[in-house]
Amino acid sequence: MDEQQFIEILDRYIAGTANAEEQAWLESAYINLNKKSFSVYDDGFLDAQTDQIWHVVANATQPPKKLTGLMPFIYAAAALLIVSLVAVLVYNQSHPKSYLTNLPAAKDIKAGRDKAVLILANGKRIDLDKTGTGYLADQTGVKISKTADGQVVYNMPQQIEQVEKPEYNTIQTPAGGQYQVNLPDGTKVWLNASSSVTFTTSFEVERRVKLKGEAYFEVSKISVDGKRIPFVVETQNQKVEVLGTHFNVNAYSDERTIKTTLLEGSVKVNDDVLLQPNQQARGNGSDIKVLSVNAQNFIDWKNGDFILENNDFRTIMRKIARWYDVEIVYSDDAPQKLNLGGWISRSKNISSILGVMEQTGKVHFNIEGRRITVTR
Repeated sequence: MDEQQFIEILDRYIAGTANAEEQAWLESAYINLNKKSFSVYDDGFLDAQTDQIWHVVANATQPPKKLTGLMPFIYAAAALLIVSLVAVLVYNQSHPKSYLTNLPAAKDIKAGRDKAVLILANGKRIDLDKTGTGYLADQTGVKISKTADGQVVYNMPQQIEQVEKPEYNTIQTPAGGQYQVNLPDGTKVWLNASSSVTFTTSFEVERRVKLKGEAYFEVSKISVDGKRIPFVVETQNQKVEVLGTHFNVNAYSDERTIKTTLLEGSVKVNDDVLLQPNQQARGNGSDIKVLSVNAQNFIDWKNGDFILENNDFRTIMRKIARWYDVEIVYSDDAPQKLNLGGWISRSKNISSILGVMEQTGKVHFNIEGRRITVTR
């Protein structure tokens, strides 16, 4: 199902002509959507509601079971629509429109995209977003290729060439870039903007990578003679050891702490802190605190979103700076905090997310080239 088909089903639902399966599908989407709270309203609020229902539908893995009680739902949906309209009207009457709404396209800034550089052991640099699919290089018998969907894949041969010392490769994303790589052991790595991961090309002796910035890992389980081989992620002030798991590491140099968030399995941080799913290790060096979190909120970037709810305003602005490759300048009266809710797609132009924040009436933005000035 694509978005146009979804809109057609929504139209049939409102007209009362949707079939039982379509009704159940939309009801399930509504129930899931209603778990979210939204504290920012603007002229695009109703469009955003539709976008967010579509977000739930598009990410569903299977059709939901048929639900009953359609008439109460129809009345609830109608009530939600009326409340939403009133909220928009009241809000817009009491708050001026954002100038970003009418920002000329030539001045707007597009979202980042898949963009990275592969640095081989001999120093050769391969611009991945400008390179075609297929074979890229050979590193000590390991074949490196680029797939049709843009991933870099390391294919291990059955017998690995013996080398005196390991050879290292690096995948590096610029500001405004992201990339996915499949490491020699089958581990999948998603790199966020302004990040890099360095690793040996064979993983014959050890599975160890060095990370700068942010990455999400899905680590494959490897055993030799019945013994699990650990996978280690090193950052400047933290070491994460795993056997096979899904986790995210945020180790940007401009963030106050390193955050390791576990989604599945278990990880050990700095040899002594053991995390369980939906826990996060936060700190630098030996000073580590463990927090209970909604882990999905910390991989919003991998899923193509900015989650605004329960996110520090300045942290959000740093994320925006990396993804849109812009400089953020704060005036003396710029707010330190801003209460926001919901999410917005990372695929939208920068004016969309800044415009939503402006609708709070507590912050304003001025776009000049790639510099964003923040004022109250």
